[in-house]
This record gives sequence, structure tokens and C-alpha cells, in this order.
Amino acid sequence: MVTIKLTELEQQICDLLEDVTRHIHEQDPSTPQLVLRIAGGWVRDKLLGHESHDIDIAVDHMNGYDLAQHVNKYLKAHDYPVRAIAKISQNPERSKHLETATTSVLGLSVDFVNLRSETYNSDSRIPQMEFGTPLEDALRRDITINALFYNIHTRTVEDFTGKGLQDLKAGIVRTALDPFKTLTDDPLRVLRVLRFASRFAYTVDPETVAAIRRPEIKRDFDAKISRERVGTEVDKMAAGPHPLLAIEMIVDYGLYNTIFRAPAHAVRWMESSEAMESETRAVELTAHVHELLEAETASEDKQSGRDSIVAHLVPSALDAKTLPQARRALVLAAYMYPFHAVSVVENNKVAYAVNAVVRHSIKLPSNDGTVTVALHKSAAAIAALAQECVDSTVDRMSLGRLIRGAGAMWP
Repeated sequence: MVTIKLTELEQQICDLLEDVTRHIHEQDPSTPQLVLRIAGGWVRDKLLGHESHDIDIAVDHMNGYDLAQHVNKYLKAHDYPVRAIAKISQNPERSKHLETATTSVLGLSVDFVNLRSETYNSDSRIPQMEFGTPLEDALRRDITINALFYNIHTRTVEDFTGKGLQDLKAGIVRTALDPFKTLTDDPLRVLRVLRFASRFAYTVDPETVAAIRRPEIKRDFDAKISRERVGTEVDKMAAGPHPLLAIEMIVDYGLYNTIFRAPAHAVRWMESSEAMESETRAVELTAHVHELLEAETASEDKQSGRDSIVAHLVPSALDAKTLPQARRALVLAAYMYPFHAVSVVENNKVAYAVNAVVRHSIKLPSNDGTVTVALHKSAAAIAALAQECVDSTVDRMSLGRLIRGAGAMWP
């Protein structure tokens, strides 16, 4: 039996929600006794020893909005503060496949949704949904470590896939069901597999890797996934704790040209431009950025944000609060470095291919393209500085030269 050490507030919330279910049944004995479970990321993070405020309550035999109404009535009757219920409509393009209700419970935002099963057809990642069992709800999730539940009545962890707990302990990312079917149903799960593997520095299991590499998955990826969703996942990987691992997997699994590509109808590649470099250059440049970030982390206690290495490379990041954005900019530039010498014709104008990729392929803000172009012009200097950081030979003179060179090109 696996349990979770709750904070005092989490204990109070679980006690209160258990009282709500008891009260509902007492008020109407014909109503089935409800079972509430905390689902997904909160369970995973708590088992890893991380605090989490992302509480999603999954309920059987009732929809989330109705349960939220019962919760608010109970809070009001017992003189607790009550907040309005926000109904979050279904939005599959943002991975919201079912209506969710959100309200505040003892000062913490809590989402309520019913357990469900999902059925997919072959030409869409938007499923048909019905009320489901805890097993069906667990199996329809993307990966096993995200399919764990915490039963607030028994105060124990439930692993209906039979693999979530062991995968969490072993550091493995795998799909809850057959990987090929799982990824075919919703190819966005390909990127979620990579994101969670890179976030926790876990290993993707071989069967899931084999499915990701199949050409049918890449075809369905192009057909079913909006580029906004691609960009959201790439952005999270770039800003995450292990961006180098993320791009290594993208390249190794043959996904680079699936993710980073501009639609044929949007641009025409210039025949006279230099050929696109091998995607392995994205890995090499990200490794250099990783070395700089490691040096940055090692020196954080000694340098202010204004004197930091990353701030020098990205002059807009002089405030320590914006350094995460500066690191993200460096990683994105490294990811797209294979395009650094490629031009395109778009709207009868010659443009950097990177700008087309940013606008059409990963749908990030246009300023990301502008910043990436500027950083590409300093790529050789960044790589050299990274090596000096590794060798512990970086000096103010060489850093100053880089600053002046990059600063002259900065938007």
C-alpha cells in the first residue's frame, strides 16, 4: 500500500471533500456513494517529493460542474469562503477534451471533472467521451506516470495500469496502452512523451520509441496536430530543466524535420541558399548552451544578474527576473541552428528561414524569430565561450568582445 504525506492544507481539503460526498449521499440516499480521486500530475509530483498545487479531482457518477456546486453549497453552509465556479469549456486544441469546473477550496484552486473513457476515429485526435471507470480513465491517459490516482477516502495511491509506480521508481516513460495505438489516436502524445522524459531525465521505453519512429506516426502528426500545439510543447521543452535531452531525443527519433518545418504553401526555399545543416548541429549547439547554463548556475552565488554570462549574451536579460527567458532564447536558437544559413522567399521577399519556421512551424511569437537570427550570428562566439567555460579560461576581455559583437546586431 502506497501513501502520500499530505500538507496540513491538503489534509484539510481531502477531509472536507470526503465530508461533501457523505453529505450528498445523506441528502439523497438514492445517489450512489461518490468516490473522489486526485488524478495525474499532483500524484506523480508528490511521490517524487515535489510540492504541487495542481489538484484535479476526478469523480465517478457525477459531472465535475455538479460536484463543484455541491462543494460550494457545503462551504457556504459551514461558513467557509466561497468563490464563483469557473466552467472551462471543452477545447481539444488545448488538450481540454472535457468540460472542467474550477473553484476555490480553502484558498486553493481545485479542478473537478468526471472519470471518462475515450474513443477515437482515424482522422481526428478529438475523442468521443463517455462516463468511465477508474481503469478506463487511467488507460486513456498518455503515460503511466501520469495515470496514478490518490483515493481521498482510503488515502492511498491507486495504480490501475499496474505500471505507473514501477515506472516512476525506475525512471521510465511509457504509454499506458499499446504505444502505436496510443500515439496514432492522439499524436500530440509523442511530444508529451518527450517533454516528460526530458523534464524528469527519464528513459523512454523501447516499444514506445519504436512506435514514435514509425512513418505512420509522423504522417498522423502532420495531419492531426495544430502547429500551435507543437509550439507549446517545444516551448515547454526549451524552457524545461533538460533541454539538451529533449533535442537529443527529437533528433534520435527522427522527429526534427517533422517538428521544425515550414509548410510548403507558405514559403519557397531559395535554390541559391546554402543547404540546411544536419540536425545534429542542433544537438551540438544545445550542448554548448548547456555548458554555458551549467557555468551560469555554478556562478549564480558570485555574480549579479547584470554580470551573468547569459545576460551578456542576451542583452535584454539584464534583470535577474528575466534570465529564464534569456536561457529559453538561447535554447530555441540552438534548436533551430540548422536553418541559420538558409533563406526563403515569402510574399515575394527574401527572408531568414528561421522566421518562417517560427511563424508557420512552431507558431511562436515573431520576436522569437528575430532574437534567434541575432543569436545565430553569434553562434561561433557562443560555442567558443562555452568551451572556455568548460576549460575555466573565460576572461573579461573575450567576454567583452562577444558583448560588443552581439550587441551591435541585437534588435
